[in-house]
Amino acid sequence: MNESTNQFYLDRQNQTESNARTYPRKFPIAIKEAKGSYLIDVEGNKYLDFLCGAGTLALGHNDAEVNQAMVNLLTNDFPLHTLDLTTPIKDTFVQTLFSLLPEELRNNGKIQFCSPSGTDAVDAAIKLCKTATGRSSVIAFSGGYHGMGHGALALTGNLNAKSQVNGLMPDVHFFPYPYSYRCPFGLGGEAGVDAACAVFERTLKDPESGITKPAAVILETIQG
Repeated sequence: MNESTNQFYLDRQNQTESNARTYPRKFPIAIKEAKGSYLIDVEGNKYLDFLCGAGTLALGHNDAEVNQAMVNLLTNDFPLHTLDLTTPIKDTFVQTLFSLLPEELRNNGKIQFCSPSGTDAVDAAIKLCKTATGRSSVIAFSGGYHGMGHGALALTGNLNAKSQVNGLMPDVHFFPYPYSYRCPFGLGGEAGVDAACAVFERTLKDPESGITKPAAVILETIQG
């Protein structure tokens, strides 16, 4: 098969990678170039990239300033792997981040460096909340996505992904998400939001609700 076609690389990917793939099923392309908000596949087709690394590329692909910073890092013998040891570059990042925070959070907050994925951040947050509160239950919302790790998947609404894994993290309780377009209460608008909030508040206050006080409440504020 011609190596200049998307299908060539998709077939190769299918032969060598596991089925734990999501995006190629919806976007069957092989990306050759990326700049700013645009992608170009191996066939020369150009796409406006609304996905942008699932939101991780706020500055777009191959931003010149970001690329130059990476080049400087790689060509000046800066340490690339230090576990949780500090470095001048890491300290600069932390100080810059804290300078952008509200004063109360800046003065009282702490930072934790997880591994690169959001799944790891969610799992770390849940462990922290359970440790701090001594509680076990967690409240999540229907439709939310929090990752594919063992704990994060238990908090995710999508049943297709969860149905393949037995014994996910227990004591997770789901509440309806206040979604105006497809309101779970059939109300929509502010009335639907008010109903969702009322159910949430009433359940937490009701001694007969069957749900113990949670260690944490996790919410994907913008579902999509």
